[in-house]
Amino acid sequence: MVVQLQKRCLLLTYLKLGYLLHLMTLAELVIIYYGFQYFNIGKWLQSDFFLLKSFLLTSLIVAPIFPQFDARSRFQNYKQVKDHLFLNGFQPRIIKPFSYSRCQRDAVLAAAEELGMAKECKQYFKNQGYRWYHVLPEFIFHRPHYIFHKAFWLNTFFAKYYPAKFDFTATVQEEKISISEYFSFTAGSII
Repeated sequence: MVVQLQKRCLLLTYLKLGYLLHLMTLAELVIIYYGFQYFNIGKWLQSDFFLLKSFLLTSLIVAPIFPQFDARSRFQNYKQVKDHLFLNGFQPRIIKPFSYSRCQRDAVLAAAEELGMAKECKQYFKNQGYRWYHVLPEFIFHRPHYIFHKAFWLNTFFAKYYPAKFDFTATVQEEKISISEYFSFTAGSII
C-alpha cells in the first residue's frame, strides 16, 4: 500500500502541474493588453478592411485559451497517473506514455510527489535523458508534421474527462480520525 506523503489543495495541484502553461497564458494576455495600448488597436480596427482586421484580431485574442485547454488535459493525465500509481506502485510502464512532453512530465511528477514516488519518477526521467531545459515536446524534432494530425489536437487540447477512481481527500481524513482516536485512547489509558 502506498502512503500519501503530501496533500495539496486541488487548485494548487492544478496550478503546479501546469505552471508553464499558466505563465504562457499570462504572458500572452500581457502582450495583448500592451499591444492594444501601444498600437491603438481600436482606432486601427475602425479603418479600412474591418473584416480582415477583425479576423486577425480574433485569432490573436483566442491564443491564450489554448494553453488553458492544454492545462486541463494535463490535469486529466494527472488524475489518471495518480490512480494507476496508487493501485500499482511506481512502474515505468505507467509513466512512459506521459513522458514525451514537459507538460505531461510535470503532471506525472505532481501525481508522484503526492504519493511519495517523486524520487523514483525524477530518476526515471533522468535515465531517459530528460532535463529541466527540455521544454518542447519530442515530436517537434522527430515528427513535426504531427501537429497537423487530429490525434495531436485531441490529446493536447481536448483530452477526455477522466473521473478519478479514488477520493484521496476521504483517505486522508480517515487516517486523521483514526490517529486522533488512537491518541485519545492512549491518553485516557495512561491517566
